[in-house]
Amino acid sequence: MRCPVLIAVFAGITLTANSQLTILPQAGFENSNTKISYNNLSYFSPLTQMQPKFGLRADYKFKNGFGPFAGIATSRSLVSYDFTNPETGMTEYSASMGNTLAQFQAGLQYTSKPIFFKKQTAANTASKTTETMTSNHSYYSSGCSRSYSGCGSKKSSTAEKTKSQDKGWYLRLQPSAGVGFMPTRTEDLVVNSAGSQINYTYNAGNNKTALLTGMAFEFAKNEKRLFTLNVNYFKGLGDNATSFTSEVGGKTTTTMLNSKLSGWGATLGIPISFTKKPKTTTTQKVEQKPKYDCQKYKMDCRYRCRKTI
Repeated sequence: MRCPVLIAVFAGITLTANSQLTILPQAGFENSNTKISYNNLSYFSPLTQMQPKFGLRADYKFKNGFGPFAGIATSRSLVSYDFTNPETGMTEYSASMGNTLAQFQAGLQYTSKPIFFKKQTAANTASKTTETMTSNHSYYSSGCSRSYSGCGSKKSSTAEKTKSQDKGWYLRLQPSAGVGFMPTRTEDLVVNSAGSQINYTYNAGNNKTALLTGMAFEFAKNEKRLFTLNVNYFKGLGDNATSFTSEVGGKTTTTMLNSKLSGWGATLGIPISFTKKPKTTTTQKVEQKPKYDCQKYKMDCRYRCRKTI
């Protein structure tokens, strides 16, 4: 019950803060490798398990790049191993792939900073500063005449900056790790009788949980996220070992079966992001209105000057 609870908690977080939510529908293939051990002998693969894979994933990214993810994906890792004679079951058997099941996924993901394919162009910056000094006051004195330009000065300043958003192609790396959970329960061993013959079906790779690791490569151009290539590896957790006793020719035989599951896959998806896009151009203007601040000044002159306007 832990995985469904985790998924429900994550869904509640994303509903309340979907400005940083990304939904990623995916399609690709998965190559499962389910191996069987018969009577504690060496593991072997009864068949090849390459099949298509589809999934839907949602992730929530914080400012530091880390964030949880949750999703659902198809899985067909189960192998039905059929035999009738326990004594020759390792050599005389038939194997087929099981039904396609839904796997719930949850974990943690990190998104790196952009890695540009070419050197970024420098931002265009234009700044203009003008300063005008005007004099509105004059000082006169007997025997000296002087004008002071610091009183009533006018100063204006204007700065404009334009930032270029033409970043070109770039890449983000997204490593992730989590757990997959299968809510459907399948019996490890199914025994059917057809007249005097008994058929044994062992469901190999019947693991309810699996460890998920992966590396995604997100390609983008300028501010637009185009597509994501995800390569992942998985390994089944737990054990579905089973054993049974049978009587053949008056002799009782104990048969032990075990399996292990691993595999890898690759999917391609188009991200649908709800993150607010930054403005393409930023213009900043700073202008100071003229200020007139008249003060009394003392002039170093032979005579005491008198201020006139």
